[in-house]
Amino acid sequence: MKQSALLSLTPGPIRTRLLRDLILLVAFTVGLLAMINVLLIDEIKQDLAGNRIDAATAMVRDEVRNLLLPVQQQLLIIRDGLESAHIAPKDEDALNLRLIPTLAHIEQIAGAIDATGDGREYFLRRDGEDWVTRLRTPGSPPGFRANRWSATLEPIGSQTLQLDYDPRERPWFVDAVAEPDKLVWSEPYIFASLGVPGITASIAWQDQGETRVTGLDVTLETILGAIDRLDIGAAGQGFLFSGAGGVFVPPPNAAQTGTPDPRASAFFSADSQLGGPLQIDAVAAWKANGKISGDLIRFHSGGQDWWGGFRPLTEDPDAVWIAVAMPVSATLAILQSRWHIILVTTLGILGASLGLAFIVVRKYSHQLKDLPKLSIDRNQPEQDLRYLIGSGEGPHLEFKSTMRMNLHAKTPGKEIELAWLKGVAAFLNTEGGILLLGVADDGTTLGLDADKFENEDKCQLHFKNLLSQHLGPEYARLVRFFILDLDDRRIGAIECERSDTPVILRDDKKRELFIIRNGPSNIELPISRALKYIRSRF
Repeated sequence: MKQSALLSLTPGPIRTRLLRDLILLVAFTVGLLAMINVLLIDEIKQDLAGNRIDAATAMVRDEVRNLLLPVQQQLLIIRDGLESAHIAPKDEDALNLRLIPTLAHIEQIAGAIDATGDGREYFLRRDGEDWVTRLRTPGSPPGFRANRWSATLEPIGSQTLQLDYDPRERPWFVDAVAEPDKLVWSEPYIFASLGVPGITASIAWQDQGETRVTGLDVTLETILGAIDRLDIGAAGQGFLFSGAGGVFVPPPNAAQTGTPDPRASAFFSADSQLGGPLQIDAVAAWKANGKISGDLIRFHSGGQDWWGGFRPLTEDPDAVWIAVAMPVSATLAILQSRWHIILVTTLGILGASLGLAFIVVRKYSHQLKDLPKLSIDRNQPEQDLRYLIGSGEGPHLEFKSTMRMNLHAKTPGKEIELAWLKGVAAFLNTEGGILLLGVADDGTTLGLDADKFENEDKCQLHFKNLLSQHLGPEYARLVRFFILDLDDRRIGAIECERSDTPVILRDDKKRELFIIRNGPSNIELPISRALKYIRSRF
């Protein structure tokens, strides 16, 4: 058989097997990723919900903070103005001139307060188109007077009030005095003048040795209105609640309830109520999970499952919190709406991977021809044997005519056995290789009949004994011997792997030889060169 024909047998199958293995690897990887995605679908839904709720919560918090920031800034400006002008709570006209324009242009401010440590107080709020002020003077009992002013600050009327009220006991006063010269936000409480809950930004300062507290009111209804105007998704809901667990629900519209004053309705929802609105169930779940901030909480309300995100509005965790709730079904709808994107992406990755595998095989196919063949396919040995024999002896292939028989003397010879054992040792000490027994140096198939073994088992045993005697049984794991058919003859094939330790051959005279493979030849190295080789190789 011509050598060129033999050479054409193997490169094709090698490329095919490499391409097949790469395709299987890509398919396995894609399948594994798909299986992981299916197994982790709940985590994926939670991540999607977490991202949406985080974005919605951040949007709500930013909107509320943008609503409250001008209040904080204006409070500091008012405090500085009162301090520099030495305006006291009794100076009603001067306070009106300073505070009414502020309330007129910053609509979220529901009222302004200025009080002293001895119980004097000035309070201002809008009432339709008019303005109402209330003055408290110390005494027993204290005096209260309410004045009404037109939009042009013309006095409209005045009346004396009987109130059980002391500004020094109100949350905004107590919180501010506890941290002087620091702007603080109170916890939610019911405004005495309006009868609705809200929060107050206040600051305590000293005026000629006297404690003064100045504050600005913001109703929770105003904050909820800002939240309602946000687009947080058709299925999402945002709301406020207190650190104690009270939910702030806007009062019903007077036209719908028939109530003349909607403020008469309770603005707080009792969190002790069993079941009920979504907000109550969300806050109940938040409390049951340890009042955590930032993490997503799953809860059940109204016959369906929800995700809830919770963030404090201010630095005080006992004050106002913001919550956003979204049904779990909404995240499933997101996945369903994007399934085609996921499918196209997966197919794209698969197609790109297969294309890359094909390019790699094509690019390196010419190099595959030069790869040494260090094993024989047991299922199709004849094809590999013909390829090897056609290639001729080289750094990884050697032929020996027999295992033990000297063909010239027609008798078994120890030198014949040592010849192929040297080849095995050389392959082990170098890069591995294949030694074919029963093949002449010119590639002629002779078979093992000349060795006159009784049967193949005897042949296998003889090989095993020689290997243990001359190399050592510890190297049996690196050497495989099997008998194959070629051209109606039985030949022996010895596959040798590269050893990770030096292999010493002991000959019949008990000499120890170190042999390496150099091209088609086996070379015995003297001690000095062997030591140098071992240091560089092992």
